[in-house]
Amino acid sequence: MNDPNKTKPAVGLKIVFLALAAAGLGGGLLLRATAPDPQALPLALAQAPVVSSYRIEALPFQPRTTLTGLLEPRREVEIYAEMAGRVVEVGADEFDSVDNEQVLLRMDPLLAKVAVNRAEAAIARAQSQGLLAHAQLKRNQGLAKVDVSSRAALDQAEDAARQARASRLESEAALAEARDRLRKMVIAAPFAGVLRAFTVEAGEYLRPGERVAELLDVGALRIRVALTDRQIISVLPGVEANLEVDARPGEIFAGRVVAVAGSADLRSRKFPILVEVDNRDGRLLPGMVARVNLTLGERRDLMALPLDAVLDEFGLKFVFVLVPDGEGGWQSAKRRIHTRPVAFRPAEVEIVAGLAEGELIATSSIRQLKDEMAVRPVSSEGDDIHATRNNAP
Repeated sequence: MNDPNKTKPAVGLKIVFLALAAAGLGGGLLLRATAPDPQALPLALAQAPVVSSYRIEALPFQPRTTLTGLLEPRREVEIYAEMAGRVVEVGADEFDSVDNEQVLLRMDPLLAKVAVNRAEAAIARAQSQGLLAHAQLKRNQGLAKVDVSSRAALDQAEDAARQARASRLESEAALAEARDRLRKMVIAAPFAGVLRAFTVEAGEYLRPGERVAELLDVGALRIRVALTDRQIISVLPGVEANLEVDARPGEIFAGRVVAVAGSADLRSRKFPILVEVDNRDGRLLPGMVARVNLTLGERRDLMALPLDAVLDEFGLKFVFVLVPDGEGGWQSAKRRIHTRPVAFRPAEVEIVAGLAEGELIATSSIRQLKDEMAVRPVSSEGDDIHATRNNAP
């Protein structure tokens, strides 16, 4: 008799084998239904690697640069005492804002006034002597005409007139000097600004050449920056610039170039320029760090390339240009190019030579590509790019 328990495992294995066969048949039918039509996709193209691509085009570009420096006063002077004297009045304090011609201090003017009075008296005396000498000269000239006066007397009268004139000129010079000394007993601000240093007190005795104050003109501030030779040729006095400071986040201050160096600095080999910004509202201070955003030249068309598309080999730059192979597909062509950086666009480089507008460039897998290698370029959206006449460079 047959054992029914022995036939059960055999039946189970048959069922498993039939299920696996059915699953394999279904999977094959599914793959066949979803596989691309061999007639629609060439074998070489189907096996070609997929690469991202970028088409070269010229776009409007405004060259700019950003430079950093320290804000400085438009003018700054150190003020010194020119005369000796005791301070009798102080008209400002340290760090004060002062107006043009505002009195900073006065020194005792007594001795200077005495010198002025003495010089004025000397002028009056010289004028009197001059009148007398001139009258005596006239009299001797009249007598000489009728041979009453001798030639010697006439010469003496002429000499006295000349001495009187010289005495008057000397007295006038002494008066001018005395008045200048009196004027210098008062020290005033040469322009409107801020006193960075002023430590003089009333009663203090000043000597000639002693430092009195340091005055800064902060109505406008300047910043000195340096440009390369390629940048300086696009900058002239009057060019507008924008300034930003960390102390005033989010604010932009309008400035302009006021001076351009005519030669490069011997150390840095760069060309200094001065940028000035209006500061009458006092929102900026000397010593603040500022960033200058400067426009360089006119707006122009720029052909740029993603930096990821450039292959660097021992300092030489190469790209893979994607060109039609004539059979409906694409192939890569290695080509040397020349580039330079693009300001404010670190992920791109400017094409100087080697590429033309409209050409298609590989931007992915560039280290795996080879010259004349079949590829399948896709756009940034992931769509295949077909090799037609319109796509040809």
